[in-house]
Amino acid sequence: MRRAPIAAILLAAAFISAPALHAHEPKTGDAVTATPEGRRADLRVFREKFLARDRSYSEAARAEAETRTAALESAADGVSQAYFELEIARIVALADNGHTVAFPGPRSRRYDRVGVRLVPFGEEFYVLRVESEHQDLLGARLISIGGRPLAELRAIARTLVGGTPAWRDRNAGYFFESPQQMRALDAIGADAAYVFQTADGRRIERSLAPEPADPDRPRANSNRWLFPQMLTEEGGAWRAALQAPAPWAFAEPGNFFRWRTVDGLDAIVIDLRENNDSEDRKISDALAEFERAIVENEPRNIVLDMRMNGGGDLNSTRNFMKSLPDRAPGRIFALTSPWTFSAAISSVGYLEQSAPDRVTIVGEMAGDRLNFFSEGDVVTLPNSRIEILNATERHDYETGCRGYKDCHGPVVRNPISVPTLAPDIAAPWTIDAYLAGRDPAMEAVAAVLAEE
Repeated sequence: MRRAPIAAILLAAAFISAPALHAHEPKTGDAVTATPEGRRADLRVFREKFLARDRSYSEAARAEAETRTAALESAADGVSQAYFELEIARIVALADNGHTVAFPGPRSRRYDRVGVRLVPFGEEFYVLRVESEHQDLLGARLISIGGRPLAELRAIARTLVGGTPAWRDRNAGYFFESPQQMRALDAIGADAAYVFQTADGRRIERSLAPEPADPDRPRANSNRWLFPQMLTEEGGAWRAALQAPAPWAFAEPGNFFRWRTVDGLDAIVIDLRENNDSEDRKISDALAEFERAIVENEPRNIVLDMRMNGGGDLNSTRNFMKSLPDRAPGRIFALTSPWTFSAAISSVGYLEQSAPDRVTIVGEMAGDRLNFFSEGDVVTLPNSRIEILNATERHDYETGCRGYKDCHGPVVRNPISVPTLAPDIAAPWTIDAYLAGRDPAMEAVAAVLAEE
């Protein structure tokens, strides 16, 4: 039986808001058995189905993981359930691999959460969604929680997820928004006051009353808060920070496959938000539509927007990416961001490798390194319901898997070997550009083409 693409499992287990993509999540009403016996039983499963199978740990990291697992087992009758879950996450994160993860999304619904949604821009976090009573916080920068500066809280949050610092920050909001989780790791004390700074320099201290655990909270990755369109589940109780007309990149959050022409650029812009079939459309049909659009419009240039693409099946887009430079005579721009992950990175790698002299990467560094592990399975611990993804096969996009015997078969047969996928043109999305409804990467593309 064909194994599900790794990023499809990632999305299914934790992030994307579409209900059909959550087959691995605990169903509403699933009980968490928070007894010492239940925790020890979970740790036996953790050792057998996660630690014994995952291949992403270094030798030293694996030794530390085993030591800390034994310590957690010894302390199982004296720690809170929140500490138990978070320590499992920290043990998993020792692998320092983005795909090796104890999913924070499902965990967030088992603990309290305040009515703000925090999203990183660079290393700072800003309020992009609030319950309506806190509208004055929209667009404000987080300064501290419970007297603890953001820098210290961010360092703690980064211990819960592996991978690059920027990728770890994609998940930090789940931690910052839960006083219960922060207290479990002694990140804050009894005081949970949040301090923010507004764009005009005002400091606002606010005690945010958290709602209790709720298995029916909306399932959404933190990048969903960048889209001003509300989730159905938010109803009329929430407000978004972006009041200016949203740039095209943040329109139609439910449409994963889009294209448009841009006046003055002689270009087609293709927005590919995942490398899988969506709920209502096959990706193969979408790629065929893109190809027809290129033929019919005869653009000189192509812009491929991968900034909100968390991955999927790298095989689904490989041929399209390799042939894309042959479909237009001019420049090929690939837009990336820290949200660009897994098979999305593979896709950009195939594109870059196919025409390195014509492909220009614009934006920010993608969300993972060029050498990582994936291709695992989701393990659900039976009593705590913690969901963990192990990683069993290497992806090496620097050397094309030369010298490795543990690489994923498709990338052995169709290797990627690129020196870097760092942006040729840095164009990060800043909070000021975001709130103004501007798209810095598209502005950078327009500036390049204006000079030609």
